[in-house]
Amino acid sequence: MFEWVRQDYEVYRSWRHRAFWAMLLFRYGQWAARLRFLPLRWLLGKVYGFLRIFSPIFTGCAIDRDMRVGHRFRIVHAGGITINPGVRFGNRCGIMHNVTIGTNMDKPGCPIIGDDVFIGTGAVVVGNITIGDGALIAANSLVFFDVPPDALAMGVPAVIYPDKSRLRRQTPTAALYGEGGEVNLDIEPAQAA
Repeated sequence: MFEWVRQDYEVYRSWRHRAFWAMLLFRYGQWAARLRFLPLRWLLGKVYGFLRIFSPIFTGCAIDRDMRVGHRFRIVHAGGITINPGVRFGNRCGIMHNVTIGTNMDKPGCPIIGDDVFIGTGAVVVGNITIGDGALIAANSLVFFDVPPDALAMGVPAVIYPDKSRLRRQTPTAALYGEGGEVNLDIEPAQAA
């Protein structure tokens, strides 16, 4: 638990950030649920349940310990965030304020969100869908169907723009250099742009 809290602190860099406190309660809840000593797990689970009642008021985030997130998950602006316990996030995902992620009334199941996904302000992502790696969900969009990797989803209902995300796109300068920083002689500068 403490390693995850340390990583969360590295993401937020402030004890005053409300999203950090929401993630701290989330990590505490996950830790308490994994305890093997049943009486202590029961007691700490009750403490978590009590604190979770007040968490949306003080942190602006209604997230449950059953939600799964990868490394470096970031809530950019806490406030009005509601995430269903069944949602799964990959690594390095970010969400803005007033975001709702959860189930759809006609399709049971929750979204599975890949790595490097960003969800803009006021977006609603619902249903048993998959958001591909590197996708970008624009502000105030309604997404209730699969979004392919590196795509931009924008509008109500969302329209998919393939290969428009730019979140994972290689820059022209990066294409000229290999992993160790050596110049890639197999590519022409015009091809990198």
